[in-house]
This record gives sequence, C-alpha cells and structure tokens, in this order.
Amino acid sequence: MDNVAYIPTDYFARLTLYSFINTIIITSIVVLFLVFITDRIKFLPKINIAFTYIFILIIGLRFLLPFEFCFTKGIDSYTIMHRIKEVANTSVIYINTDSSINVLHIICFIWILGAVICLLKYFIGYCFLYKKANMMLPCEEERINKILSDIKNKYSFNFNTKVVIFPAFDAPSEFGLFRQTIFLNSNKYNDRELYYILLHELEHFHNKSNWFSLFLSVLSCVYWWNPIVKLFKNHMNELIETYVDDFVTKELENDEKIDYLRCVYNIYKTDVNNVENNNVLTESIIGVGKKNTLLNRFKIVIDRKKISIPICILLLFIMSFYVFFSGKYVVQNREEPLENELNIIGNLTADNSYIKRENGRYVLYYNGKKLIESSDLESLPHKIPYMEN
Repeated sequence: MDNVAYIPTDYFARLTLYSFINTIIITSIVVLFLVFITDRIKFLPKINIAFTYIFILIIGLRFLLPFEFCFTKGIDSYTIMHRIKEVANTSVIYINTDSSINVLHIICFIWILGAVICLLKYFIGYCFLYKKANMMLPCEEERINKILSDIKNKYSFNFNTKVVIFPAFDAPSEFGLFRQTIFLNSNKYNDRELYYILLHELEHFHNKSNWFSLFLSVLSCVYWWNPIVKLFKNHMNELIETYVDDFVTKELENDEKIDYLRCVYNIYKTDVNNVENNNVLTESIIGVGKKNTLLNRFKIVIDRKKISIPICILLLFIMSFYVFFSGKYVVQNREEPLENELNIIGNLTADNSYIKRENGRYVLYYNGKKLIESSDLESLPHKIPYMEN
C-alpha cells in the first residue's frame, strides 16, 4: 500500500495530534460497542470479575496514553487530517511577529484547566471524607458487629473494616482503599437486610473494586469533556455491582433472592432523590441509582443464564484486535507537495535523496541540497531513507 509507511522516530512512544485524535475516536467507538454488547449479556458477571477489570485497564490506559510508537505505521490522509491540522494551527492571538497562540493551544489550555479543577474537587472531597471517616467512632451496636463478624468468618475476609452510622447518606455505601469503612444510614434494618448489605459491601473490598472505581473516577475527571468516558465509568461500575449481586445470591434460594432484591429496591426508593450526591466519592449498594440499570441487575440475579463461550471469545478477540490496531496504525496528515517542487518530487529516489533531522525539524535533501523542511515527518514524501543522526 503506497499510502502506508512506518513513522521513523527517536523515541519508543510519542504524543502527536494525529495519535491523540485516532486513539480517542477508536477507543470511544470500542467503548460504545462494548457497552452495547455487555448490556445484553446477562451471564457476564458469572465469568469472573477479572474480565471486567481487563476492560477497565485496557480502555482506561489507552485513553490516558494516546501515543504512537516506534512500530506504528502511518496511513496518509490528504483531506480530513489536513483540514484538522489547518484549524488547529489557525492563529487566534498574535504575541509578536514570530509567535502566536493558535486554536490548539486554547483547546489544550481549557482541557487541562478543566481536568485540574475536576481532579482537585474530587481529591479534596475524598480527603475530607477520609478524615471524617477516621474521626467517626465505629458502630457499637452488638447486633451489627455480630453479623459483620459472622460474614467475615464464613467468607474468610481477613481485613479490617469499620462500620459507622452516618445519617448524611441515604444509602449504605463503602469507602476507603486501605482503611475500609462501611457507612450505614439511620434506617432500621432487620438482621437479614443487614446481612445482605454488609456482605455486599465487604465483597467490594475483597475483590478490590474500590481501587478500580477510583481509577475510573480519575479517568472521568481527566476526560471531563467526553460523555463517552462518563458512560464507560458508569457502565463498568454497574458491571461490578452485578458481579457482587451474583456473589451475594449464588447460594441463596429463590425466595431469599427475592428478599435481597426487595432490600436493594427499598434502599433505592429512599435514596432516589439524593443518589447523585451520595455516589460521587463512595460506592453505594444501588450503584448509579438509575431504574433501568437496577432492573438489569435484578434480571441477572433471577435468570441463571449459561455462559456463552462464542461470545466470550468474540469479546476477547475484539479487545485483542483493538489493542493491536490502535497501536499499529495511525491516520495522519500528508500534505500535497509545493507547486515549485512538483518537477523534482517525481525524480526523488533512495540514491539521490534522504531525510535527516536537524534542530528538531525534518529536512529532505536532494542531491546534497535542502529541498523541503518540515516539523512533521509524515508531511514529507515517503519511501525516502531516513538517516539517523
């Protein structure tokens, strides 16, 4: 293919406008597809929580590392990428005759400023709640502590957990990475309901989902402008919730499952008006609190569907293909040669021409003389040897 060529670089990985645009578009499409597929797979939580964690890590890290690599091939684009580059390089504010602020500079500034504000807001709130949780005294109600101890002994949960009564939360929630805290509200739960609630929250700590929830929150803060990232965060958290639901109910009889679902639904009814405030820093038993996602969780608990091996293989294939393709190829700009160089361009060969990097720019030499100079290697003619310094 004449329009595909390796991109020589002195680095293993580098961030360019083209690699960023390609990564964001392709990753967003993959997220939408995975959300569409996994939303219709009722058996997914029964496979393993690691399956969801793999999705989170692959997608999340690719969003945070939108690089092109030394093995990446460039696919030339004479139209779309060229127009994007023209818009991005359009000067908006002129500082002096030699420098100016362009559209790309302004977009980057707004993005970084928004990300810093979102991250500061999140971590300041997190630190405040962390300090408050440490200051609060653990619950001294013997009934609650006995149920907590029985669950830990039954499932061999060997980690410290503090249960506190926090009326500010309308729904029971879990919080903390190293010092795990379970927040119970002031509602009066019977023993069976407390068993379901505490087991649900303890399983979150056991499978380390709180770490992945933090990772998703940070990713959502960085990409505050991208609604697909927020969709990805909410959907992955809901998949984790469905896994925990399945864990809690896998040994229960049908009538006991109904009791568990009734318990979750009653919490949802009391928390429906405040769920957005309660789930910013903590993970509630009702998840994001949307009725349709709650109904999907209920269907998974009731319907014991078998695992579809072909669909599992399909999902793994999609993720493998995505990892390969997103790092292997990048659509880039390829400018048409200047009119006064058209006659020479046709005579360029590996014997009379070469490309060399000088002072951070790429220079095309023809018969020992500079012909074209550019800051983008991909804008120079391909099939010309690149000479390492």
